[in-house]
Amino acid sequence: MKNVFMDSYFFALARVIDAIYRDDEELADILHFIVSLAAELTGAKGATLRVLEHGTFDLKVVSSYGLSQKYLESGAIDQGRSVTEIINGDVIIINDFENDKRIQNRDAAEREGLRAVIGLPFTVNETTYSILRVYFPTRKVPMQEEMELLNGLGRLSCLAINNAVLRGIRDAQSPLSHGI
Repeated sequence: MKNVFMDSYFFALARVIDAIYRDDEELADILHFIVSLAAELTGAKGATLRVLEHGTFDLKVVSSYGLSQKYLESGAIDQGRSVTEIINGDVIIINDFENDKRIQNRDAAEREGLRAVIGLPFTVNETTYSILRVYFPTRKVPMQEEMELLNGLGRLSCLAINNAVLRGIRDAQSPLSHGI
């Protein structure tokens, strides 16, 4: 089973890298691909990628997979505490939604069928942070390989975001963007 996972892991990372470096791929599509792989390859119910921009305490969902809009808007996880953990670079593993104090809205998590979450924070650039969260329907003790996969996918999401920003700057400075 470990070899099958590792083969899937390498294939997934290669596909994401290819998508990031193609100029014709939309950032939203790349990020959706990343969160879908995070969920599918770890056997999760769903995943999100949230971004925290400098000067805000709002973790904006920039991509999600497998979770209802109602759940995403429910505020089920303590945002204030999450922001601190993200800025500090703390990996978040909540293995028991029923008894963990970081869960603010247990009813929303229960309605969504969620019991555990893994959250990995990343620094996108000097002013922007992100967190890749993967949600599970049962308690979850992640394998080292799964954590490495999620870490790789999260880092690739940062690269995709930075590439999109740089592409936007480059395109804005292009003579073609000024009608020349």
